[in-house]
Formats: sequence, structure tokens, C-alpha cells
Amino acid sequence: MKVGEWHFPEELLYDEHHQWLKREGKNIIIGLTDYGQYNRGDILYLSLPESGTQVKAGEAVGSLETGKWVGRFYAPQTGEICAVNAEVLESTRLINQDPYGRGWLFKIETHSSEGSMLMTVEQLKEWLDVELAREKACDV
Repeated sequence: MKVGEWHFPEELLYDEHHQWLKREGKNIIIGLTDYGQYNRGDILYLSLPESGTQVKAGEAVGSLETGKWVGRFYAPQTGEICAVNAEVLESTRLINQDPYGRGWLFKIETHSSEGSMLMTVEQLKEWLDVELAREKACDV
């Protein structure tokens, strides 16, 4: 689905931190959305959690820096980091170039449904429309 000029695959779930989530059995893959990477700019530095790290839903687990912004990644669900994308650590530009493919960030093995509010693409569109309108109002 397109929202503005940004693409959001319909099979994914999304959170309010502009992260996407894909379920694969008891694992979830997490990445930054197309809008999230666009809004932050060219990613220059990335810090991700190590495999084996226990994480709790909603807690910061990593960070990124761009020329204009420093921010964090959050665990959308409680569990254990079971994989980290080494390729994206070596080339942070993959997040900007292919956010839903080679630009994924990390995987969490989870046995819990506890987590932040996740949105379908339709819910994301409604939420993002409100966010974009608020940003536009602030720019005026």
C-alpha cells in the first residue's frame, strides 16, 4: 500500500516507532519502514543488540545516527535477540536502499504476545495520515 510517496507492504505489522514487524513462526523480524528511513535521512551509524540479549517489549535495544538525527530502535515484543543483520552493520545504507529486504535489523524469538500496539497497514495509514497532518501544521 502506498501512503503518500512511501510504500508499506500489506503482509507486515507496524508500530508507532516507524518500525515494521514480520512474523515467522515464533520469531519476528524487525526493520525500519520506508517512511522511517526517509524521515531520518541517510543512516551513518548503527548500533544493534547482540544475539542472545533478552529484551522487553517497549525498551530501547539499539540506536542510529544520521547527519540530522539520533534515535533508537525498540523491541516490539518481549523475547531474545536470535539474529542480527551483520550486512546492515557493515553497510548502513541498506536501510535506506532496501528497508523491507536486505535492510532488516534484527530478529527476536518470542513466546509472548505481549508488546507494543502493532498496526495493520490500514491502521498505519490512518495513524500516519494524522502524524503527517500534525507535522505539516507545525511547519506552517
